[in-house]
Amino acid sequence: MTFVYFVVLVGVLIFVHELGHFMWAKFFGVKVLKFSLGFGPRIAGFKRGDTEYVIAAVPLGGYVRMLGESPEDRPVKGDEGRAFPDQAAWKRVIIVLAGPLMNLCFPLLLYFVVYLGDTQQTPAVVGTVFPGRPADGHLEPGDIILAIEGHEVRTFHELGFYIEPAAGEELEFTVQRGDRTLTTRITPTLMSEDRLLELTEDIGRIGIMPQTPLAVIGVISPSSPAAAAHLRTFDRIVAAAGRPVSTFRDLASIVDGNRGSMIPITYVRPSEVLGPVSALFDMDLYEPHVATLTPEPGPGSGLTRAGIESSDLYIARIRAGSPEHRAGFLPGDRVVSLDGQPVRLWAQLEEDLRHGGATEHLVTLQRGDQELTRHLVIERDPDSVDYGEALALFTPGIHHWAPTTVPPAVPNPSLVSYASHEAFRQTGEMVTLTFYSVLRLVEGRLTTRTIGGPLAIAEVADDAAQEGLLNFLALMAFISVNIGLLNLLPIPMLDGGQLFFIAIEAISRRPASMKVRQVASLLGLVMLLSLTVLAFKNDIERLWPEWAAHFEDR
Repeated sequence: MTFVYFVVLVGVLIFVHELGHFMWAKFFGVKVLKFSLGFGPRIAGFKRGDTEYVIAAVPLGGYVRMLGESPEDRPVKGDEGRAFPDQAAWKRVIIVLAGPLMNLCFPLLLYFVVYLGDTQQTPAVVGTVFPGRPADGHLEPGDIILAIEGHEVRTFHELGFYIEPAAGEELEFTVQRGDRTLTTRITPTLMSEDRLLELTEDIGRIGIMPQTPLAVIGVISPSSPAAAAHLRTFDRIVAAAGRPVSTFRDLASIVDGNRGSMIPITYVRPSEVLGPVSALFDMDLYEPHVATLTPEPGPGSGLTRAGIESSDLYIARIRAGSPEHRAGFLPGDRVVSLDGQPVRLWAQLEEDLRHGGATEHLVTLQRGDQELTRHLVIERDPDSVDYGEALALFTPGIHHWAPTTVPPAVPNPSLVSYASHEAFRQTGEMVTLTFYSVLRLVEGRLTTRTIGGPLAIAEVADDAAQEGLLNFLALMAFISVNIGLLNLLPIPMLDGGQLFFIAIEAISRRPASMKVRQVASLLGLVMLLSLTVLAFKNDIERLWPEWAAHFEDR
C-alpha cells in the first residue's frame, strides 16, 4: 500500500501541474502532441484529436509536449502558427507559468477541504492568564469572552482575528464572569514567535490560553500541612470534602474557605511500572490514596495555608546529558527565578530560555526548604526539528508535569469562512517555508542531509494515509507547494529554465541558439540527476543506516 499511496500522491500532483500547461496551451491554440503522466515505457493511453494521452511506467514526473519543442517536429498542413516557439513571449510565459501556479493554487482547495473537517472549536473561555502579560489583572480563569470591540466572538480561534493584528491598540473586551457581564480594555503587546528555519512572526498577544491546569499539586515545603498529610508533588487530587475535583480551580474553591478544619482528600499518585513492560515503553500506574488535610488557620488563600500550589513550576523530568542535568538540577526542584526575575509560569520560563539562546542564565531553585542557585547555558537540541543540525532550536532540557484540560468543544460557527481563511494562511506559510528552505540550503545553513527523495515521500505518504484522508490531503498540499516553487528555479529542464530563456530572448530580441539550448539542457539534466542521487542517498541512509554504513566501509 505504501507504493499505492505514493503513486496516488505524486500522480495527482503531476496531473495538476501538467494540466496547467495543457489548458493554457490549448487556450492559445498551441498544438499539444503528448500529455504524459510518468516517464519511460507506455503502460496505457489513447489518442484524441492532436494529442496522445499516456500513462508511463516511471511515476516520477510527467510532461506536456508541444509542437516545436523538438527540432525533429515536422509541422503538417494546418499547423501554421500552432507551434510553441511561434507564440508571443507573453503567451509562452503564461503557458510555462501555468504548471507551477497550478501547484501553488491547488493547496488552497486541499487545505479548504482539510479545514472543513474542523467542525468543533474550543470556546472563548479563559483557562490560564500569563503573569505580567496584558490580560493579567483584566481577565481571570473561567471568564467567557463574549465580544471584542463590539464584534461577537464564540471561539478561541476567532479571538486571534482581533488580537493578533492589533499590537499596541487598546481593545474593549466584553466578558461574562459568573453571572455578571463586564467590560475591560486590554492593549495587546507585540510578541515575536519562533518558527522553523530560524524565522519569526510578530503578532499581537494578550497572554491567555484556553488550557486549565488539572488538580496536580506541588507541595511547597516539607514542613507544610500538605507534607504532614503525606501528600507529594505531582499527586492529583480527585476529590476534596466529598466533592469531585477536576481542575486546580475546583480545588481552590473548596479549600479557600477553610480556616483550619480537616478536609478529607482523595488523590491518585503516579508510580513507575518496572519489570519487562518498562523495556518496551514508559508507564505510570495511578494508585488511589486518601488523606486528611488541615490548612493552617488565618487569612489568605486556603491552598497557600495548606502548603499547596500548582505543579506547574516543579521539574518532573530532565533530559540526560543536558546542561540542566550537568548543572545539578533534580526532579522535584521548583524553579523560583530566572536571572533575578520571579518565574510565575512554566510557559514563560520556556519562552525566556528559548529566546535567550546561548546566554548564560542564573536560575534559582527551591529544593525542600533550601534555595539553590545554578548557572545555566542552553544548548541547541539537534533533535528539536527535522531541518538539520544547523537549524536546531535552543530547547530547555527540563520538563514539568502539569496536565491541562480545555472546556467542551462547540460547533464551529463559521465553518466555510474559517476553512477559507485557514487555507490561505496555511498555503502562505508553506510557500514561505519552502522558499526559505531553498534559501537556507544555498546559504549553507541547512544541511543537504535534509533533502528527501521518492523513498522519503513514499514513507510520509504511507504515514499520512494511515492517519486518515485529511492528513493525506494536507501532505499533498505541502508537497504541491514544494513542486510549484522548485519548478520555478532557473534550471534548464525545469519551468524556471524555460522562463529564463524567454527572458533572454525578450532582452536580446532573438531566441537562444539550438546549440546553447542543448548544452543548457544537458547541464540541467546533470544537475537534476545529481540532486536525485543525493536524495536517494539520504533516503537510504535514513531508512537503512546499518546497510548504508556497511556499504561505505567497503
